[in-house]
Amino acid sequence: MRIFCIGQAAYDITARVDEDIVPDRKYRLTEHTECPGAPALNGSCVCGKWGAKPYLVARIGRDAYGEQIKKAVADCGVNLDYLLRAPGVSTSFSFIVANGKTGTRTIFNFPSQNVEAEVVYPEASPDIILCDGHEPEATVEYKRRFPDAKVVVDAGTCRESTLQVARVSDYIVCSQAFAEQHTGRVLPDTDKGLLEALLDIESINPGCRVAITLGSKGLVYLEGGKAVRMPAFEVAAIDSTGAGDIFHGAFTYGLSRGLEFVDCLTLGSMTAAISTTRMGSQRSIPELSEVLGALKSLGIDLPESA
Repeated sequence: MRIFCIGQAAYDITARVDEDIVPDRKYRLTEHTECPGAPALNGSCVCGKWGAKPYLVARIGRDAYGEQIKKAVADCGVNLDYLLRAPGVSTSFSFIVANGKTGTRTIFNFPSQNVEAEVVYPEASPDIILCDGHEPEATVEYKRRFPDAKVVVDAGTCRESTLQVARVSDYIVCSQAFAEQHTGRVLPDTDKGLLEALLDIESINPGCRVAITLGSKGLVYLEGGKAVRMPAFEVAAIDSTGAGDIFHGAFTYGLSRGLEFVDCLTLGSMTAAISTTRMGSQRSIPELSEVLGALKSLGIDLPESA
């Protein structure tokens, strides 16, 4: 299956500290990593590394960061024929501080310039589109041209660009932050409150499948008019950078293999959990065999294809 990943690509520089950052203090860092990152890029790399046929549709500048991104992504088996063409645009990059004790991270992102880009469309329809809301016009036009393609949105922040693509999405898998921003209230930890939030998200595109990721608390999804919880897999997390992106990449890979919705969520959850035990974003993507093995050790047998 052809998977088109539309959205952001960036270059990440991640440094580790083992305490909370406080103002007006100097920190000596002894460990850092550099690699590509961002939602669409990381999602495409999961799919490529696992043997699918992903295509990346993103802005990558003709600069040093851009060249490093292209090489690393191509090494993962990602096709770059449909990159957005935006002359003069610099590659997005991020400085990231990972707290090795808590596994949390803080991201400082410098985005690419928001100039109009030329989009090159394929002749054959994608089977699945994974999007993150960073290139809404391109995503919506892809769906218009290829109405049979299934669309997955990695909804991290509730801004208009994300809502634009969510309205044409078959699967809205959003963060807790997105859910709280869209509902206008703190997400309650009750079945009734979670169901109300899921139904609120589902109303963006009635009939779509919906899940809300909750970080270390797992996730909750809408099934048969009920809120169903899925606990997180316990790991010794040191860096959550890219975990959500990697979750969505694994989820999308599962769809491409014909897995059921809940199995795709399970696959995404374990993949993201393993990724948090390593530094960096794209570099932390585990092999498919490692993920399936970890699930099997817990008595969970997922088919590689349905």
